[in-house]
Amino acid sequence: MNTKKDYQLNYLSAEFYNKYNCNDYPEIENKDNRPYMVVLIKIGNNTFAIPFRTNVPHGNCYKFKKSTRPTNTVTGLDYTKAVIVNDSKYIGVAARINDMEYTELSENSAFIITQFKKFVSDYIAYANGKKNYYAVKKFQFTTLKYFHKELGINV
Repeated sequence: MNTKKDYQLNYLSAEFYNKYNCNDYPEIENKDNRPYMVVLIKIGNNTFAIPFRTNVPHGNCYKFKKSTRPTNTVTGLDYTKAVIVNDSKYIGVAARINDMEYTELSENSAFIITQFKKFVSDYIAYANGKKNYYAVKKFQFTTLKYFHKELGINV
């Protein structure tokens, strides 16, 4: 049986944050005092990095149900803050997450990837002009707006 995972757990590299600095790319998650762990998934020709967040206050994400992290908030993978890291120099060291979250991620990776693909597809339609009130609110703070070239969006 092939147990190859369809994702990786990593941090983003210092080179990524040097290129995508918070002054020019304010929606990208960046705190000097703590790096963001990400799930790397490949969709087509792009490698997406979806960040783990301690507090995900919206529905455009995967919310962990079995986290044992000491927090009173909802932890999850925030689709709105995903970035594209096609150059390996932007991918940092491997990350390790909470055992319960790791098990849940492993058990639900296909669902998460399907859900995220839909989010990206919806964003591409939105960026190509299919705008409505809901879409404007859904994509207001997304980081995907910085990656139109990689997404094949000609705006």
